[in-house]
Amino acid sequence: MTERVAERNDPAAEPEENPEEGGPERERRPAETDAEPKPLGQEAPEIIDDASAIGAKRLRRSLAGTSITALIGGMSVCFGAVAMAWMGASIGGNQPAPSASHAAAALAFPIGFVILLLGKSELFTENFFLPVTGVLEGRGSLRQLGQLWVVTLVANLVGGLVFALLISRSGVLDPAPAERLIDLALHQVEYPFVTALVKAVFAGWLMTILTWLLVAADALGPRLFVIWLIGTLIVLAEFNHVVISAAEIFMAMLLGAPITVGQWLGANFLPALLGNILGGVVFVTLLSYVQAQYHERDGEAPAS
Repeated sequence: MTERVAERNDPAAEPEENPEEGGPERERRPAETDAEPKPLGQEAPEIIDDASAIGAKRLRRSLAGTSITALIGGMSVCFGAVAMAWMGASIGGNQPAPSASHAAAALAFPIGFVILLLGKSELFTENFFLPVTGVLEGRGSLRQLGQLWVVTLVANLVGGLVFALLISRSGVLDPAPAERLIDLALHQVEYPFVTALVKAVFAGWLMTILTWLLVAADALGPRLFVIWLIGTLIVLAEFNHVVISAAEIFMAMLLGAPITVGQWLGANFLPALLGNILGGVVFVTLLSYVQAQYHERDGEAPAS
């Protein structure tokens, strides 16, 4: 997510010809050389330029590279779930939302996102804005996008299962946070299908906004702030993320929660998958891509 285009930091760099990406890359200038000031950082077209270049790299990445990156991502984000369970249990046991316990747990959860994003691993939902933009810009194919999505999702789930198998071993997790994870998972599979779907729309929406903001941000401080902000909001509102919810349910099942694989698939996984894609691709990626067409690039007139 936090990968940047090389030209961004080198105003003297020449755009390189890359036939696989549809010709030379657009030349970009740092803010200090722009004709007009940019008090809020990059404009939408510049974010799209950077995102499509990063997305093109992901679309061309090898199957092995994508698999190991996503496997690490599935394991990394689980640390946030464990931090959330420990913090919530420490503050107030299993108090439901809204409560001080729930708020404290939400503030602890983004630890997993920090490990995930600064460690350069990936979640399935990170691959909405970047590679989809790459496809829209002609720098990759739908077949490459489909393969990236399938491999990332499967490897994320395997990573979450590996973590769950380890954390559920006897004596590793104390009873209070273990009980909190079980209660959370039972709550997640109780939602009606439509409710779970809409909650997943918001999770995909927020995760893709996070990707947009990380591409737009120029420094580590703002990036850490938006990571913590979005991660906290997802937990506060109990939104439904296909990988994070699955990892939490895997941990709960192995800790003794009376949840079947069929319940997870029907009540959580399917609505979470559909909702995340709808929220991330439609409400952020496609709308933001259209928005960028009506904003002016340096030296260009905006679309009429």
